[in-house]
Amino acid sequence: MADTLITNAQILVPGGWQAGDLLIQDGHIAAIGEIPPGTLNVERSTFNAQCTAVLPALVNGHTHLSQTFMRGLAGGRPLLRWLKELIWPLQGAMSEEVLELAALLGLAENIRSGAGTVVDHQKITRPSASLRTGTPAFTEAVFRAAKKSGLRVTIARAWSDRGNGAEAPGAILGELESFFGQETELVKFASGPLTPWRASAETLQKTHALARQFDSFTHIHVSETAEEVEMTRKETGLRPVAWLDSLGILDEHCQIVHAVWVDEDEMALLAERGALVVHCPVSNAVLGSGIAPLKAMLQKGISLRLGTDGPASNDTQDCFENMKTALMLARAFTLDAAVVSPRQALEMATASNGLAVGQPADLCLVNLDSVWSAPVHDLDSALALCVRASDAQALIVDGEWLMKDGKLVSLDEESIIKETQNAVKILRKKAGLDL
Repeated sequence: MADTLITNAQILVPGGWQAGDLLIQDGHIAAIGEIPPGTLNVERSTFNAQCTAVLPALVNGHTHLSQTFMRGLAGGRPLLRWLKELIWPLQGAMSEEVLELAALLGLAENIRSGAGTVVDHQKITRPSASLRTGTPAFTEAVFRAAKKSGLRVTIARAWSDRGNGAEAPGAILGELESFFGQETELVKFASGPLTPWRASAETLQKTHALARQFDSFTHIHVSETAEEVEMTRKETGLRPVAWLDSLGILDEHCQIVHAVWVDEDEMALLAERGALVVHCPVSNAVLGSGIAPLKAMLQKGISLRLGTDGPASNDTQDCFENMKTALMLARAFTLDAAVVSPRQALEMATASNGLAVGQPADLCLVNLDSVWSAPVHDLDSALALCVRASDAQALIVDGEWLMKDGKLVSLDEESIIKETQNAVKILRKKAGLDL
């Protein structure tokens, strides 16, 4: 692997911004600032980052890649109606070939958004009886797409053992264990129970133990709407976060997605147990689900990350838009313009406080020389409030260029879009929906 030298950059490091160069060797950051004499190899590529911010690659902490074929379909419906009337029928009509294409489209969009790490809550768990293949083929389709992309991807294999489309617990556990054994350096797996009200206590406990065995995690939608909270409370006598804690699942290997309707006691539990909350502000706003109490979560020291959620409810994978929305909604909700600083938004969006020597080289290079960013008075504010996905000019993951000079390297973007336009027409007819 040839060295990569990025010159004339503004580099986000722990503690602030540093002007200078950045050297990548063997997939890791070898030097930042002034490059020591004798460090550079003769065989290297050089990228001039004048008027460019270099920051850790963004992290999209929660999405549903299958939903790239479902953009713009919220249609004013609340969450449960939206799922039953549109999303579940369309997902049920997808073949594994269509799902792989949908995943490639979503991964290409994440690359364009500067995201180097993506967590896909892979929701095609039980296909229509008319399809010839079962669950593993659908997860394998996303696995293939993830490996092609070059991104760091965790596929949280979604499951439910209660309600419509319920699976046998043994099948869920067997498939999860099989996929944990197939992980690569960049593509990992996790347990993805859909919601507390669609998962049994026993299977939650067993899948969580299995995930921990493979140093992975449980990734689950929790308290997205007030209606869902009430469903769990009526059945168990506990609110969702408290119920998960009673099962021994709420720990540092647990990722709680949404957490819009959590109360003070639940937030205290989240902080105490070290669970991660993935905040999806754009999706929550589009579906009218509510605004998560971000200020209170930050004050309690809860670990936070941002997720776009699926394109059917966002309706993009623009991680910069997501960052700005998180900041804006928190301030509007609390009537406090000091809530969530631009630096805090950046740290939630990158799951990092900056680049450092020795880290894997996962970098996003963002153009600041645009009519909506210039003049740049403050780099944090420019990135959190002014920049959009189209300003991400380059993305490096594990030392490899996935996008350079605004062009995708790892995926054929033009071909993917063309195939998508043809495939979605067939999908609409197959789902029997008049869209």
